[in-house]
Amino acid sequence: MKTEAMLAQILEDVIGVKNVNRDTRFLDIGGNSLNLVQVLKQVKEKTGVTPPPRVFFDKTDSTVAAISAAIDAQMEHSRSTVSAAD
Repeated sequence: MKTEAMLAQILEDVIGVKNVNRDTRFLDIGGNSLNLVQVLKQVKEKTGVTPPPRVFFDKTDSTVAAISAAIDAQMEHSRSTVSAAD
């Protein structure tokens, strides 16, 4: 849920919309490749990972919830990779 709130705030700020929630789709709120660059930069700054751009353009499931799940999975993978290296 924390990642969803963070991503919703980033989308609101970058795209300039209000009331983004877990069911909001990136493309439905005016998301495009130009503002995706800013979104990815902010996600990287806040989480340390960059989700694959394709998750934002998935026509069947580019919701905040789905994108957040991809971010969480990447963060978990990064943590387990670092732990295994120790």
